[in-house]
Amino acid sequence: MSGPAESRWPAEGEWPAEGEWRRLDRRTLLVTVVIMIGVAVVAGVPSFVGMAGGLGSLTAIGWVSAGAVLLIVCVTGADYIRWRRTRYRIGPERAELHTGLFLLKRRSLARERIRSVDLTAHPLLRVLGLVKVRIGTGEQTGGESTLELDPVTRTEGEWLRRELLDRVPETSGTYGDGTLASFDRRWIRYAPLSFIAPVLGASAAGGLVQLSDWVGMQLRFFAWLGDYFRAVSILWGSVILLAVLALVGVIGSLGLWIEMWWNYRLDREPGRTLRVRRGLLTSRSVSIEERRLRGVELVEPLGIRMAGAARVDAVATGLAQEE
Repeated sequence: MSGPAESRWPAEGEWPAEGEWRRLDRRTLLVTVVIMIGVAVVAGVPSFVGMAGGLGSLTAIGWVSAGAVLLIVCVTGADYIRWRRTRYRIGPERAELHTGLFLLKRRSLARERIRSVDLTAHPLLRVLGLVKVRIGTGEQTGGESTLELDPVTRTEGEWLRRELLDRVPETSGTYGDGTLASFDRRWIRYAPLSFIAPVLGASAAGGLVQLSDWVGMQLRFFAWLGDYFRAVSILWGSVILLAVLALVGVIGSLGLWIEMWWNYRLDREPGRTLRVRRGLLTSRSVSIEERRLRGVELVEPLGIRMAGAARVDAVATGLAQEE
């Protein structure tokens, strides 16, 4: 039995015919290869260091290289099968997704039930002009209530967002369309006050211990700690280490916050759709119908509350904002 025919994305300014079956972008294979090369390098370096002492450098390079090639080929092959076996179409009444080789999955969402369309692109996808699209109904029922297209072109993603959330405009409320909130650099000072900072500091300590184990230097690392505490008092040594971990946590929390919330913008679009865009390296776009909002929640964690700030969460699936 032959599958749906592949169709070409129209030129800019044109849109695909309604109900036409489409494929994901074939550059998903390039994305997979690049990501797996990065994974192989990150995993291969400590593995090489650990193996070189017992097997020799040349033998260790051979084993690590063979494992890296096998990993890249297998994962890329699996992604090629996924790409070949994945089709989707947007019909007049339903959005459909067919995928799978041995276990066929056919998901279908009624267009009238679709309430959110999210676009996400990590740095590699942004360089290639691609996005991951997540189409949801707003129900907390797992994957059955969502369709995920990973990846499509940014033009195609924007078209899907507008097409699926296009509703008959309702009577305007107390405010019109446009930007409701945008990024304020003063928000950055609240980042180190969250619980993330100590968690990141502790994670850095654990990661350092794990890294020393991977490279076969854990005993030397603990010996260095012993020498350190013998050179200074336990109290001052602990204070200095905690201060270093706190500094690492603060720097990490600042970096994480900037990555997540840089270029934050909340817009109200025609048809009463709310759209949040944010992210420095990984761009994120969340669109949801305004009528899905059920209220707001004012959250005041201890550290942020002491600084006279708070977080505002919208009570609706897939939307959260900070001010």
